[in-house]
Amino acid sequence: MTTPRRVTSLVPRGMLEDPLLVKLTAIFDELLDGVATQVDDLALLTHPALAPDAMVGWLCSWLGWDLADWPSADAGRRLLRDAGELLTYRGTARGLQRLAEVLGGADVTAVQVVDPGSTSIGPPTHGSHRRRITVVVHGPIATTWSREDLDRFEQLILSDLAVGHPAEVLFRSPTTFPPDAPAPGTADPPP
Repeated sequence: MTTPRRVTSLVPRGMLEDPLLVKLTAIFDELLDGVATQVDDLALLTHPALAPDAMVGWLCSWLGWDLADWPSADAGRRLLRDAGELLTYRGTARGLQRLAEVLGGADVTAVQVVDPGSTSIGPPTHGSHRRRITVVVHGPIATTWSREDLDRFEQLILSDLAVGHPAEVLFRSPTTFPPDAPAPGTADPPP
């Protein structure tokens, strides 16, 4: 296989008769080819389905999702695939719901975000009332994931909220809490 002559192809034909100039451009072609190959591979390194596992973890951490101890890169690939939507709604009820769905994959059948609806601007003051957000995750995740994996899942969900914001993540299997029932602390839906 011959290497492309990127610089040599830019030299006017009349100057190609000079052996010194041809050797110099060949050196530049060789240097440029090494850089160009790395640049050409950049698209592959950032594609969620094609990137190596280490790159998936690095890209996720760069976007604020620490998957260092995560058992597989599949969750990271799903996060990267849906990063546009996840980052757009980060910290909102919609964003938390979607993050839980993407992170849990097939083991999450439904997600409810219970938000009391009040808000405060600025840092909390001593004795101020802050709303407590509850994220209820339904599905096999509640019974098939280890306690360590559930803790990692919860930590990642809560990391999308403002620092120090009171929140909790509850896991419910379909047998203990059906997804269509209201979450704890919410009123029954009107008839």
